[in-house]
Amino acid sequence: MKVQSLVAIGLTLALAGVAHAERFIFQRGGALYSASRDGKESRKLLDIGAGAGGLWAASPDGRRIVWAKSASKESEGSLAARPLTLYLTDITGRRQKRLLSTDSLTDRQGHKVTEVGETILSGPSTTLADWSPVSLSWSADGRTLYLGCTRVGAAAGVMTVTMDAQVGTALVDSEGRWKCLGSVTQPDARSTYIAAVSIGRESGVAPLMICNLAVGNAWTPVPPLGGTPVYGAALWPALAPNGKSVVFASVPRGLWLAEGPGLQTRRLINGEIARPRFSENGKTVLFLSPRPTTADKIAYDLYELPLGGTTPKVVLSDVDWFDLVMD
Repeated sequence: MKVQSLVAIGLTLALAGVAHAERFIFQRGGALYSASRDGKESRKLLDIGAGAGGLWAASPDGRRIVWAKSASKESEGSLAARPLTLYLTDITGRRQKRLLSTDSLTDRQGHKVTEVGETILSGPSTTLADWSPVSLSWSADGRTLYLGCTRVGAAAGVMTVTMDAQVGTALVDSEGRWKCLGSVTQPDARSTYIAAVSIGRESGVAPLMICNLAVGNAWTPVPPLGGTPVYGAALWPALAPNGKSVVFASVPRGLWLAEGPGLQTRRLINGEIARPRFSENGKTVLFLSPRPTTADKIAYDLYELPLGGTTPKVVLSDVDWFDLVMD
């Protein structure tokens, strides 16, 4: 009976694996689209506006999309000068709702939130006028949204604040201030592990940071020995499905991988890379890279690179931003 049960369980898992294929969610202009893994089957999901940039993300289960809009026509500015409104939809794009606005942000008790809690590198509590949004992502369990920000003005700094993804309230610390995940931005979560980017003391240095929230909120730079990392500035880190390695970009130093004991780093390929992501099986990396264009707007193509390979191939053309989800 035990053997038969194990066989049945194994067959169920195998069938489940076949039934769940990968799909791309990608932005082209002011709209989001869904495409099959080979890039051939594509359909429009919804309009989000050309100003959204990379401020949207698909949930870990692939069933929801959150995106941000600003009422201001300015392309840059603080959360006070350019308040964001976040919207939530299912993957079909038909069931849409307004989730929250940063200029009327409240906690779970309905108290208005205008201050940000302190972090180790960002110093004492600050206001929304001190921060400009740069990234939007989900926690691994799909319950929390992370808004990554950089400091406005001369004083360098980064932070990531947290929001309830279900009801659209700010998560706050014991002082009632907007709770910071840490002095990091562009976070990517996988289980309790989070990979993100901080800033270094030297110009042009942004170390990759790793945290396991299961053992505390202590962020470790990669490599952990300190000094100037060979990759310079890490961007858009993405955890592997098993949480044991990280792929990231370094402008203009190419595509990098951190893996093994101590997360040793090595370059995979040269070139200008943006938004790397692992495939679900962890055997290939997807990323954006600009293509030759005569227009003022930079155009990107979506590439796929097998780990261990040196020649990426184009999967989708003219992609501004993308995410990889399961059907």
